[in-house]
Amino acid sequence: MSLQDQTIHRYRLFFPQETLRQISERTGIQITRVFRLLNGKPMKLGEFEAFEGAIQLKLSENKSFGRLNSLLEESSSLLTNDELSRLANYVERKIENKKYTRTYLQPLLDAAVIA
Repeated sequence: MSLQDQTIHRYRLFFPQETLRQISERTGIQITRVFRLLNGKPMKLGEFEAFEGAIQLKLSENKSFGRLNSLLEESSSLLTNDELSRLANYVERKIENKKYTRTYLQPLLDAAVIA
């Protein structure tokens, strides 16, 4: 996956229901250009920065994210490689569990509510 695809994917994770017009307003990119970018046209640096800026602004709203970043930076200088490996494995498991519950259990829960 290219850096552009990753950025758009991350943006869509934070703003899943946004229309082209809303994306255009948030990033300052023309609506027709947003359409082209979402359909695979290469991004210019300024457009990439606009998407990343919107993502960073959303992340900065969460106080825990800043704390997590500072703890990760501190841990990288203080912990041993083995401890860092265990920490990375723990975080990876938490992420996989969250993906599993969103991907597999949510449709089952939605079907149960409808039925």
